Amino acid sequence: MTTVVEYPLSVAGMYQYHNVIGLLSGSGPGFSGPISLAVGPDGLLYVGSRANPNQPEGVRVTRCTFDGDYVGEFSDWGEAPGQFIWITEIRFGPDGMVYLSDENTHRVSVFTPEGEFLRCWGEPGSEPGQLNGPSGMAFAPDGSLLVVDSLNHRVQRFTTDGEFLTGWGSEGEGAGQFRMPWGVAVDGTNHVYVTDWRNDRVQKFDADGRFIATFDGRDGGNGFSRPNGLTVDNDGRIYVCDWLNDRVQVLDESGHVIDTLIGHSGTSKWARTFLDANPDIEEKLNAATQNIELKRRFYRPSAVTASDDGLVFVADCYRHRVQIYRRL
Repeated sequence: MTTVVEYPLSVAGMYQYHNVIGLLSGSGPGFSGPISLAVGPDGLLYVGSRANPNQPEGVRVTRCTFDGDYVGEFSDWGEAPGQFIWITEIRFGPDGMVYLSDENTHRVSVFTPEGEFLRCWGEPGSEPGQLNGPSGMAFAPDGSLLVVDSLNHRVQRFTTDGEFLTGWGSEGEGAGQFRMPWGVAVDGTNHVYVTDWRNDRVQKFDADGRFIATFDGRDGGNGFSRPNGLTVDNDGRIYVCDWLNDRVQVLDESGHVIDTLIGHSGTSKWARTFLDANPDIEEKLNAATQNIELKRRFYRPSAVTASDDGLVFVADCYRHRVQIYRRL
């Protein structure tokens, strides 16, 4: 929670650190293990906190502005309709509603942007249309919903009401196979990208699930290590959260690494309010200068999304914050 005077650049200089939102908190302004995020049609940022078994009250979706003004939150821990155990993904549908996946209850839940619960669907199992640990989600141009069925090692396509349409994938290391896939994204030409978590790669498919290519991130130095969240911006750039390497790799449409985000966090508005009320804590933090640079960096980034105006949002999971970059 140190103050950054300047706005440093990404490794290749294509992005500039903009600001940070965050504070470890089980309720109100703050996050607890942010695992997913999305920009809503209302211009707000929605952040899903996964929390931990000792803090179940921290499971929720927080609504805030890009500048860190707290707007509200909804949902909580539990197995009842409208509750969550392990939130995995947040996506806005073409109907403007919020879709959230839960890998523990094996279902997808739907809310209004204000947090009113509407419905949920999903049946645990391994048959077509059933789910086992659903993680990433993405809407296709035709309005259908792609769901990464992680523990079944496949991707399935549904209607927004949960009607099964089609799917592809099986367990393995070959082209088109998966080992615990996590994230999914669709670009403007209807290509589908899936982070193949245990195989340390991203796979590219056409709209029907036919394999096109594999990206391993190795032209950016060492390759991916447990990639999870990903997104594609309006210009076709692919952003991949490289979980165990504590970075976000930016790829071009051919899968070549063109830049790397490493994290440059300063002090968030929420943290500033807390420190102003607890000057003794700030004094102790200022004295602990030996790890300042390290604490600015990402620590297990879990999700990434991009806004239409060039902002890139990264859920910095283990540091309980969202770091924001601006594309130059």
